[in-house]
Amino acid sequence: MEISMKMDLGSFKHTMVHYSAILSLFFCLMLPALTEGYEILPADKQIVLGTQKPQESPAGTYLYLVYSEAFKRLGKVFVYQTYPAKRSSLLSDNGTLDGELSRIYSYNEIHPHVIRIEEPHWTSGFIAVSTMDSIQLDGWDSLKNTDYKVIYMAGIKGCEVNLPKVVKSQNLEAVMQPAHGFRMVLKGRADLFIASEMDMIDLMESEEFRDTPLRVVGVMQRFTAHAFLHKRHQELVPELSKVLSDMKKEKLFERFKTVAKLKTYLND
Repeated sequence: MEISMKMDLGSFKHTMVHYSAILSLFFCLMLPALTEGYEILPADKQIVLGTQKPQESPAGTYLYLVYSEAFKRLGKVFVYQTYPAKRSSLLSDNGTLDGELSRIYSYNEIHPHVIRIEEPHWTSGFIAVSTMDSIQLDGWDSLKNTDYKVIYMAGIKGCEVNLPKVVKSQNLEAVMQPAHGFRMVLKGRADLFIASEMDMIDLMESEEFRDTPLRVVGVMQRFTAHAFLHKRHQELVPELSKVLSDMKKEKLFERFKTVAKLKTYLND
């Protein structure tokens, strides 16, 4: 009985090895057919840019439409990658990413390894959101001599640079996602949440937040938003700026905003 079981086990192993060999041969033979019609792009044909904005959001959809078209005109394929803002900065600084998708005009003053695309894709700003009707703000300096508890988006340089100048350190706290900031304000753990308009307006009208008392209580700063390319792509910088300028003249920016259902609080 024991000998029979050993023989059966040996036969089973032999059969499985034989089957695996046949399966491997099948996939080798089928691989050309399976991949027919799919082009494996070399690295120099792709441009991978990072941002904290989810691609499925209205702002992310708009950016994807704009830069997919722009890089297509330059013979490149645009790849959209989402990371927390600080992580995206690190990856673009060290060259893992080809650059940043959407940052304020002066971003490369702190990140010299990237070069600004001069043509902006939108005009926006940092806005303050609260549930307190008594708060009315206009610019960073309007927070001076106040005792508000303020939260902001981590990795957003405009907030990280300006808020410590006008808000006590013990009253400042960073969050990783806009939804976290809204929830903290609604729970009374903070008086204000300050972040980019494009990270906030559509979220305020989402199912979770549209019927809450959250509202815009001030504009802290207006800015233009730009893509930034790693310095190894410096030859692409003027070409991409020219393409974006052409697209703007063709009214494609407005068309893409409509397609993406991108709503704004500040006007271009």
